[in-house]
Amino acid sequence: MPRTGRASEQLGAGIGMSGTASRDAMDAYDCIAQDFKAARRRAWPSIKEVGNCAGMTVLDLGAGAGRNAVALAEADAALVVAADISIGMLEGMVSEGRHLDRIMPVLCDAMALPFREGAFDAAVCIAMIHHIAGRENRRGALREVRAVMKEGGIVLVTAWARLQGRFAKHLPSMLLARGRGGECGDATIPWGNKATRFYHLYTKGELASDLAEAGFKLERVYGERIRAKFLAENWVAVGRKG
Repeated sequence: MPRTGRASEQLGAGIGMSGTASRDAMDAYDCIAQDFKAARRRAWPSIKEVGNCAGMTVLDLGAGAGRNAVALAEADAALVVAADISIGMLEGMVSEGRHLDRIMPVLCDAMALPFREGAFDAAVCIAMIHHIAGRENRRGALREVRAVMKEGGIVLVTAWARLQGRFAKHLPSMLLARGRGGECGDATIPWGNKATRFYHLYTKGELASDLAEAGFKLERVYGERIRAKFLAENWVAVGRKG
């Protein structure tokens, strides 16, 4: 896994995982890595929010098998750091071999990013933040992202929306999660019969609040539909460090 050399020295990137890493998240995504890579090949539509990346150093946190990192590289980013908690996912990215001259995979925990302050011109967290349990933990991860960004840098964060038809059967459990020590919106969603993954499904206002509490200047929050006809499947938030 290429994490050494001049680029990683400039970023201050360390090697390995922090003590706060989620073993459950690692195990789940390592288990489904090959299936996930085969099923999720297109870049997320809202990646366009980052715009022209010419000459930029961009953090793709929760990069998975690299589909969004590839899109950022193809938008002329000078360097994309594709960070993920799952080594299985990152190995899938490396096996594809696309744009590895400008994509640097890094195994790390979103709760303790191994990069120096102000290392990145922009950051994207696509379908990642909802895998972190506990609101303060999610906000802590967003503060980590803010810390490693340059002033004025753009951040793009997406999360699965709570009220959508495909999760209707999970609504009773989500509503009762607080009584089990969790939060309203918490759910465990299976990937076939191979693994289950924790999600905190968001409301629009909640995502806006989390970015603001992390110190970002919020520019817009909107719903995104991929397959659904009516209800938003994802909430998309765009902000800046300022």
